[in-house]
Amino acid sequence: MGNTTEAFTFVNTLEQLSEICLELNQQEWIGFDTEFIGEKRYFTLLCLIQIDSPIGSFLIDPIAIKDLNPFFSLLTNPDVLKITHAGENDYRILYNGYNVLPQNVFDTQVAAGFVGYNYPTAFRKIVEKELRVRLKKGFAVAEWDQRPLGDKHLQYALNDVIYLKDLHIKLTKKLASSERGHWCQEEMNKMGTAEHYYINPNAEALNNNMMAHLGMKEKVFMLRLFAWRKSEAKRKDYSKEMILPGKHINLIVKNIQQGAAALSNNRLLPKSFFKRHGDLLMELYATPITEEEKEILSEIPVREDSTPFEDITCDILYALVKRRCIRQGVSQNLIFPKSSIRKFRKDPEWLGKEWRTEVLGTDLMNLLKNMPKLKYDVTDGVFTLK
Repeated sequence: MGNTTEAFTFVNTLEQLSEICLELNQQEWIGFDTEFIGEKRYFTLLCLIQIDSPIGSFLIDPIAIKDLNPFFSLLTNPDVLKITHAGENDYRILYNGYNVLPQNVFDTQVAAGFVGYNYPTAFRKIVEKELRVRLKKGFAVAEWDQRPLGDKHLQYALNDVIYLKDLHIKLTKKLASSERGHWCQEEMNKMGTAEHYYINPNAEALNNNMMAHLGMKEKVFMLRLFAWRKSEAKRKDYSKEMILPGKHINLIVKNIQQGAAALSNNRLLPKSFFKRHGDLLMELYATPITEEEKEILSEIPVREDSTPFEDITCDILYALVKRRCIRQGVSQNLIFPKSSIRKFRKDPEWLGKEWRTEVLGTDLMNLLKNMPKLKYDVTDGVFTLK
C-alpha cells in the first residue's frame, strides 16, 4: 500500500527556495509536479510545486514566494533530468505564465504509451501495475489556494512525485528492451520547444463550425466577438465563459444584423448582457474590416465534405494503424489519434520523418499518403485494398 507519511520540507520563502534549488541543480534528477486552479479564472493560479530528489522531498508555495526564478533555472538546466507524469500540462502553464521551457525531460505517461499502456493512462494505475503500490484516489477538486494546507492535501501532493524515479527506472528498462527509447525521447523532446505549446490566438473563431458559412461582415463580427471576450476575460481575470457563455456566440452572430433591439428581446439570450454591451456589439458589427482582419480570415480552414466512400476508407486505414500499433505495443492514441487520419487529405506529408513513420512502416505510410486514390473491393469474401 502507498500513501504512507513521507518526510518533506515545506518551502515558503525566497531564501529557502534559492538555497534548495542551488543544491538541486547539482543532482542528476528531480521528480516534479504542480497543483493549480484554473476554474473561473483567465490566468491559471499556480498553488503548489512538488519536488522529489536524491536529497529529499520539497513542497514549494508559489503563492507565498513571488519570485520563482530559482525554480525556473532548475527546470531549464539541461544537466538535471526532470521526471513528470502528464508533465505537458504543467509545462504549458509555466510557458504561458512565465515563458519557461524545460530541458531534459522524461514523462512517465508518454513512456508508458510506448510499452503497452493506453495513452493517456492515470498515474495511479501505472504506479499500481509497475510498482505494486496502491494509491488512494486524490482530491477531485481541492482548494489548493487555501492556507494552511491540510496534512491530507500535502501527503496527496507528495504522492504525485515520490514514485516518479522508480517509475522512470522501470519504464526506461522496458523501453531499452523493446528498443523504443529513441521514439519515446523524440516525442518527449517536444515539451522543450515553444512550438509545442503554440495556439493560434484566433483559433476559437477560425475553427467555429459556423464561420465558413457566414457572410464577410458576420465573419468579421465573430472574429471580433471572440477577441473581445478573450480581452475582457484577461482584463478581469475571469474565465471566458463568465464573460460570455460560448453557447450564446453563434446565436448572437446569426442574429446581429437584426439589430440590438432584436437581440435584447431574444428569449434565448441573456438580457443583462445586452443591457451592458449592446452598443459595443453593434459597434463591432458596423466597423469596417481591416487589412489585418482580412489576413486572419484567410486562415479559415477549408472544410471539404467527405463522401461515404472516403469515410469508409478512413475507418479502414485507422483500423490498419490500430493493428500496427497493437503489434508494436505502442498506444494508437499516442502515435495517431483517429482525427489525424483526415489531416492526410490536406497534407500528405503531415507526419514528416518523425518516429511515427518508423512505427507505421513504409507500406502503411504509402497507403496513408495515397488515401484519396485508394479503392477497395470485396469479392468472394476477400477484402482487397487497391
